[in-house]
Amino acid sequence: MSVNTSWAFAGNAVYAGGQWAVLVLMVSALSPAEVGGYAYALAVTAPIFVLASVRLRHLLATAVASPGDFRDYLTTRLLTTGCALFASLAIGAFSTSSRETMIVIALVALARSCDAVSDICHGLFQRELDMRTAAAGLMINGTVSVLLVQGALVLWRSLPLAAVGYAAGSCIALVSWDLPRAARMLNVRRDGSAEHQTWTGVRSLLMRALPLGLSSAVGSIQTNLPRYAIASLLGPAPLAIFAAVSHVPLFGHLAVNAASQAALPLLAKDARLLRASYQTRLSGLVASTVGLGSIAMVLTIVVGRTMLSWIYGPEYAEHASVLSWLMTTAVITFTSVFLGAGTIARGHFGAQLAVSTTSLAVVAASLRPLVQRFGLNGAACALLLGSIVELGAYTVLTVRDFRREQPARNLVPHALAGSVQP
Repeated sequence: MSVNTSWAFAGNAVYAGGQWAVLVLMVSALSPAEVGGYAYALAVTAPIFVLASVRLRHLLATAVASPGDFRDYLTTRLLTTGCALFASLAIGAFSTSSRETMIVIALVALARSCDAVSDICHGLFQRELDMRTAAAGLMINGTVSVLLVQGALVLWRSLPLAAVGYAAGSCIALVSWDLPRAARMLNVRRDGSAEHQTWTGVRSLLMRALPLGLSSAVGSIQTNLPRYAIASLLGPAPLAIFAAVSHVPLFGHLAVNAASQAALPLLAKDARLLRASYQTRLSGLVASTVGLGSIAMVLTIVVGRTMLSWIYGPEYAEHASVLSWLMTTAVITFTSVFLGAGTIARGHFGAQLAVSTTSLAVVAASLRPLVQRFGLNGAACALLLGSIVELGAYTVLTVRDFRREQPARNLVPHALAGSVQP
């Protein structure tokens, strides 16, 4: 597991670092209003594509069977991605009258479409415990995107052309690495079930994964809801600042998500076969977040303002308090990530939707008054309230399941004893 965790972290770190570098390049080359337009395009497309993903990768990684195996998964992902691309264009056309912003939304949606297909390929690699191949695809995506965006900004200082480079990076990674490696892996395995692709399998996957997809979409809306409120109440320049500061806690999420991705197939196997091992593994993962969160909080307090000034400039460093609130939110979320993975491993897909919906309701109810009163700090505090609710709900679910399993295990020795004849 440690090797796969390392590869998952490395791949996600390079990819996320590339996404962050793209934003930093735009901050240094474009006006805050233009950067706000890019942040708005990300915020518009994110919930749509998260919903369209319906977390198929989680089902694939945990070996949920389908008649056509990977081909059913790929067909389902292509179908939902096409719908997401169309929906993004429609909402973009409805929500903005700016031709430049519409072009950027379209290009960001194209990039997310390629990333969505790459993601289902990575689910295949994850199922086969080959996180190295998935990590390489993420590294190619992140690196090429940065190079192309930097070239566009140096030559033209144009947001639409920078968005072209951003989308091209995703397309190149998909065509040159992810699809060929997935095809090669399937050929090596020569799984006969992959020859029988059925629409029944596609419908079955959609119905099974829909609660997870809705839960993810709700979570994405919760993450992006403050950006909609800031754009509406404060304008594009404050949105650019909030989006830039929000990227700083990302590297803590990378370590947690990498460990969660590597652990998910093992947690699912343990949950089916070795309950004691499952509880030990999940408890260890949750405990590890305490140390990581403590380090993150200390670093934020000590070097947060200096870091913002060095990366983005003095204008952004003035909002170091926003970073503190967002980092606190991230630390609380770390534990929820592992508890959520444990919930998926136990097969409780619908529970995640209830948790995410409740958390979103808290954020939505508190967001407008907090932003109006406290500005960007209020937006960060609204996210903090949602993360507290989410952690509490996952804790209750996990403790309840553990308590239900304990009596069942205690009955086994008595049942065996009763079966012995005198």
